[in-house]
Amino acid sequence: METDRLITIQQFCVLHDVSDSFIISLNEFGLVEIITIGQQQYLQHDQLRELEKIIRLHNDLHINLEGIDTITSLLQRLESMQQELIAARNRLRLYEE
Repeated sequence: METDRLITIQQFCVLHDVSDSFIISLNEFGLVEIITIGQQQYLQHDQLRELEKIIRLHNDLHINLEGIDTITSLLQRLESMQQELIAARNRLRLYEE
């Protein structure tokens, strides 16, 4: 697997001042996916933005992992509902014209 779209957990933890055990806990909760290649563990580049949100929730608002799991689940449901609403509005426009 190519590692050009991956960042090591150690690099991420140093840049964001978090422990690697926190990232592993997030993986256990299913909030991030850790990819292991050889002896090295990586995070996918496309999940970094979401991971940074999670870290802000944890550090700035002192929300525990269970709360973060609930919040991210609710935000995903909200985004899905917004996409459904946009699709319904687009279909309705076809009938209005």
